[in-house]
Amino acid sequence: MSDASNGLTNLPKPTSFSVCVAKEDFKFNLAHFVAYEGFRERLHGHNYSLSITLLSPNPLLESDGYVVDFGVVKKSVRAVCKSLNERVIVPTKSDVIKIFSFIENDAPHTRLECEDKSVFVFPTSDCFMAPIVHSTVEEISLYMYGRIVEGIGEEYLRERNVREMLIKISEAPGQSAEMRLAVLPNFSRALWEESGFNGLLK
Repeated sequence: MSDASNGLTNLPKPTSFSVCVAKEDFKFNLAHFVAYEGFRERLHGHNYSLSITLLSPNPLLESDGYVVDFGVVKKSVRAVCKSLNERVIVPTKSDVIKIFSFIENDAPHTRLECEDKSVFVFPTSDCFMAPIVHSTVEEISLYMYGRIVEGIGEEYLRERNVREMLIKISEAPGQSAEMRLAVLPNFSRALWEESGFNGLLK
């Protein structure tokens, strides 16, 4: 019996799938200040939270019924959040902050000299040396994309027909940035960061 004769042509079929993971412990605390030519914020902090959506153009689920295993995603995101928690963002590609490393009391320290003559000194172990120009939530999102794709595994994502990732990071209630990027074969986090996120940093 054909689909037409049994009425199946009138039943909907999905055109794609997306899965979103947003857990209570997908969060991290960071101190930072945004600085660019002629401007510097005061040092302050945010309680960041993160969610991730994985998008598949495949209208069919895998044989196990999943788009991806939530457990794989949660393990990767939690590891990234833990590595960033309770640190100071140091934007290593800033053109208005000079960064110096030195030893004091037998411990590594990092000194920041800003365009406005402000100076900050932190234990290096308290710093998140971020390959960004500005410590904005938008640029942090670009960094997080590389960490998460690397953590989950680009090959795993593409084997599961995931072709895009959407990352949303909130730095305060009602204040967030969303970014959608493709999941491409042979992804290299090192190259992603060295390239300024494919030329997106200005």
